[in-house]
Order: sequence, then C-alpha cells, then structure tokens
Amino acid sequence: MTGFSHRFGGVWTADKLHVLRQYLNFYTTALKGQPFELVYIDAFAGTGRCTIRGGASGEEQIDGSAKIALDCMPPFHRLQFIEKKPKHYKELLKLKAAHPNGDRVQISNLSASDSLPSALRAYNWKKTRGVLFLDPYGLQCSWSMLRQINDTHALDVFFLVSVSGLFRQAAVDQSRIDEGKAKKLTDFLGTDGWRHALYQQEQPDFFDEPRVTRATGWKDIVQFTTERLRSLFPYVADPQLLAGPKGPPLFALYFAVTNPSPKAIGLAKRVHRDILSKLV
Repeated sequence: MTGFSHRFGGVWTADKLHVLRQYLNFYTTALKGQPFELVYIDAFAGTGRCTIRGGASGEEQIDGSAKIALDCMPPFHRLQFIEKKPKHYKELLKLKAAHPNGDRVQISNLSASDSLPSALRAYNWKKTRGVLFLDPYGLQCSWSMLRQINDTHALDVFFLVSVSGLFRQAAVDQSRIDEGKAKKLTDFLGTDGWRHALYQQEQPDFFDEPRVTRATGWKDIVQFTTERLRSLFPYVADPQLLAGPKGPPLFALYFAVTNPSPKAIGLAKRVHRDILSKLV
C-alpha cells in the first residue's frame, strides 16, 4: 500500500475500477494457455490508491487501476504505467518496489501523448496481446493516439470519456465555441463533422440573426462519440454511463477491441454481456 492517495471521483470511480478488476482477471485467465506475452498499459496511472467521495464516513480509500493490474491473477508478463505528475510517479515507484510483481513493471514520468506512441512501438504485436486502460481527467486523448492504438490489432481498450468535458467544449450556442474549443473537439473526435452532426440552424424571428445550436442534454454527444469510435475500432460495446447521485452522466466507459478477428469480437461481446452490462 502506498503512503499517498490522491482524492478524486465518487461512486462512479469505484464502478469503473470494479469492472476493470473483473475484466483483467477474466482476460489473463482466458489467455493463460496461449503463446502470447500479456501486457497491461495504463496511460494515466495515478498512484495505485485513490480516495473517493462516498461510504459511511463520507470518504473511502480504494485500490486504483495500477494496484488492481498488479494484483491480477494470473499475472501479466509486463505492465507499463504512464504518469506525468511527479508526486503520483513517486508513489508508483513505491508501489513497484513493494509489490511481489514489481519487477514486471516499467514506469514513465511523461504525458500519455509523449510516452504512449513509443510504448506501443516497443512491442511485437504479433506475439503480444494486452489491455490498455485510458482514464484521462478530460479530453487528453487525441484521435491520432486512438488510431495508433487500433493499429496494434492486439489490444483490448477501456476508455473513459468525459461527457462533462465534451459539454464544456461544445457550448449549446455554436457561436460561443472559440477556436481553442473547436480544435479540442476536432482533435478528440477526429473530425469537424461534429459541427453538422450536433448543431442545426434555428428558424430566426424576423428581426433576429440566425442561431446555430445543439440540442440540450447529453444523448446526442454520446451517440456521436460512439459512432466515431465505431468508425475506428472493429468492435465497440455500448457505453456504460457513469454519473453522480444527481444529474446527467459525467463519463461514458467504453470497451473496444482492436483485433478484427471474429473470435476476438465474439469474446468481446461475451465480456459486454457478462461484465459490462451488469454495471448499473
């Protein structure tokens, strides 16, 4: 156990980590007889512990994704943690030193955009299979990054998309989207087609200028994001929506596979049925 636990999230954080734990144990068990090196890559690894809002005391400390992956049985052959924040990076070093499987771990103190491309190039994907966990705080994952991930044809991907982050960039009135916000949306979604998919011109009154607006609410944004991901990956399960006690979903948890084989897609559908769809 590490000495520092960063505070973030709530019940939805526990939900996504519960799904990750279930899947990783399922994954390494399912592939333990296969002639592949199994790798786990965590592009926003945190510290290995996190303190979330919730529980009888108002706060609860739980294992983070890095600790969950290290504890997985059967274990991964190699684990790669990417964490830019210096304090979090130091806690990961402590976790690595204290854990029985620590010798399997490599840790990078760079951003995901700087470290992940070289990490992906380091593996022979014909002989390797793995799981990638993308859990950014906002919209740090670009479409070009997702394309590089898909090009491995060997990774299963859990991708947490910040619905609230998309909301912040995609203002209801399109005139309020400045150049920076527009670029963020285009880089994340891989197209500027969001302008036409999400927005339409209102019928103006006689003296008013026409306004271009999107429908209020979250459904259109999530639907467009899902369509975009399905245009890239061979299979993307319906997203699991994660919310706080009140209000719209804060995040959408996606599960995607990069392997286009019917066997891999069939297994992914089983995962969706047996693990993901049970997340309420």
